[in-house]
Amino acid sequence: MSESAELLEPFFMACDSKVIKMVQISINAIQRFISHECLSPAAASNLINCLWNLMENEIEELRLLQTMTLLISINDVVQNDSLSKGLALCFRLHFTKNQSVNNAASATIRQLVSFIFERVQVEDKNFSKNENHSINFEELKINSKDPPKSLNPAAADAFLLFQDLVQLVNADQPFWLQGLIEMTRTFGLELLESIFNSFSVIFFRHEEFSFFLKEKVCPLVIKLFSPNIKYKPHHAIIQSGQQPSSQPSDNLLSSDKPFFPISTRLLRIVNVLVQNFYTMLVRFYDLK
Repeated sequence: MSESAELLEPFFMACDSKVIKMVQISINAIQRFISHECLSPAAASNLINCLWNLMENEIEELRLLQTMTLLISINDVVQNDSLSKGLALCFRLHFTKNQSVNNAASATIRQLVSFIFERVQVEDKNFSKNENHSINFEELKINSKDPPKSLNPAAADAFLLFQDLVQLVNADQPFWLQGLIEMTRTFGLELLESIFNSFSVIFFRHEEFSFFLKEKVCPLVIKLFSPNIKYKPHHAIIQSGQQPSSQPSDNLLSSDKPFFPISTRLLRIVNVLVQNFYTMLVRFYDLK
């Protein structure tokens, strides 16, 4: 495993050639390496860089998504910056002009978000809380690309992903998902809903998550529900000089009425918050 970076180098070189047949053979071989858990963290990082180059050249996009799913789901060798780049790759493919790739990327992202939060549940069972660092709630109020020091590695990755999803839904710049250009509000709200539905226990176990829920998510839901809001454009443009994709907009630019797809997803989120987090929110807001 320690030599996996060197063993994979010929396959990376073949991918760099951009010859379709060679790329296909190389990706198949790389997927076998992943399936047998033969990748070191360094090799995984090099692999994600290789896949990123193929993504930018629109080569074998469906195979890229398959490879990312294998890479992140089989074990936890991909963490921190490598994980964020892999996720950003999938988000980028979600906004291609090819509808098949678009749909596949959407399903892949949903899977990967679940895998990342499942890692937290496994980590919580196997490791105690990080007692070396106390929670600094003042720091949590300021979004950052660095996770709270009080979180263990898997929880730290999940927290940064959660933070950036909220940022993107608010049409703001992500801190951790570097290279991500755009995301629709509707898709972001659906991802948040799935997190609240499936992983509410994490919010009760980790005060960092519950604090962020109270401090950032609840005000965002109220803001998006406001009948007088002038929604920002549907696609949050993150990098200067980038242009939004040509997909139909799901945000109103001039109307005072909330846009229906946004409203329905917000209602579902409110329903989940009430069902799963009522006691927590009562405590936070001193509701009667």
